[in-house]
Amino acid sequence: MKAIQITRNGGAEVLEYKDVQTPVPAKGQVLIKVHAAPVNFIDTILREGNMPPGMMPELPFIPGVEGTGVIEDANGTHLNKGDKVAFLGVIGSSVYAEYALVDANKLVVLNNDANLQEAAVLPVNYFTAYHMLKNVARVEAGKTALIYAASGGVGTALIQIAKLLDLKLVALERRDEKVENALQMGADYAFNTSNENWMTQVKEAVGENSIDYVFNPVAGDSIKNDLELIAPLGHIVVFGFLGGMGEFNLMQELMNNFSKAPSISFSELYATYFNNYPMVDGGLKELYQWLDEGKIKPVYESMPLSEAKAAHEKLEKGLVRGKLILTVE
Repeated sequence: MKAIQITRNGGAEVLEYKDVQTPVPAKGQVLIKVHAAPVNFIDTILREGNMPPGMMPELPFIPGVEGTGVIEDANGTHLNKGDKVAFLGVIGSSVYAEYALVDANKLVVLNNDANLQEAAVLPVNYFTAYHMLKNVARVEAGKTALIYAASGGVGTALIQIAKLLDLKLVALERRDEKVENALQMGADYAFNTSNENWMTQVKEAVGENSIDYVFNPVAGDSIKNDLELIAPLGHIVVFGFLGGMGEFNLMQELMNNFSKAPSISFSELYATYFNNYPMVDGGLKELYQWLDEGKIKPVYESMPLSEAKAAHEKLEKGLVRGKLILTVE
């Protein structure tokens, strides 16, 4: 079969489109003919070899942690050949390929008329957004949320699901065209954080200390801003550290804002996956129901599997609107 294989760590140039052996399912696994393999930032980190010790797959490996496709070999499980399925896998799931192995109990069976490209957008990005809104922050209708990187994969999912949950939304981006995109997606307000006065703009729009929830993949020094903007009893959810660890004293800032009694939580997809998979399964099934009902509309663009190098480069340059998926013919 054709696949993207990494034989050495490095930049996008190490992604090799080549022939490899088709995998054979073990007991409890099924063989999936892959239709769509989404590209995630974790794929670029793995490609570079920058994961913590014990989390890197052995070289050579095929990237990819989620996807959609059709069951090619049900391998004696409760599933059927020809079923359309979606899945969220673990690191090392080897999805950038024509075929992939998935545990039968980690699959969501889709409707026969499901759009497999749309469906591929949901497992990582939409479940991450769903989980933070419903399980971590436990948001309440009518309150106000601040969303960083609002035009990205998780950001667009947050906007769509948050609007379903009747939240008022303040979106943040770093480019004017992405600010405009966030407004078109449904954000009530959107601001460019490249402008020095963006926090003043937020306060003028929604009022001082009026942000009830923050969804932050940047962390670093941005937490200081979040604490200034957050409402009393507000909740900050950190789900990434794109901006590093930061240089300010978090405990000092928490003391400065102690009278607000803010909460700070961390959301990490695989902590939930490995320790409470029924929560993942339930969330994914509700998301696919919403997709069937037209309540959510994934934002994505696609490129052929053979163009994985260009796809990684585009993602790393911040040029992707929503999700980028690799299609497999």
